[in-house]
Amino acid sequence: MASMEATPAKLADALVRLAGLEEPPARFAAGADAVQTLETKARTLLAQAAAHRELSPSLAYDED
Repeated sequence: MASMEATPAKLADALVRLAGLEEPPARFAAGADAVQTLETKARTLLAQAAAHRELSPSLAYDED
């Protein structure tokens, strides 16, 4: 149970360190499982963007 009690303190320390950065991150994945979830989501979003990459520029405003 001691490791569970230490978790909030570790998170607090990490957040204080991040808040002290000159450019703190907009998002922070707290924990290995959160990092894995974030990376999976990022790969999915990149695949979706790549799948229709040629269509997106065709929507630009045409000055005729």
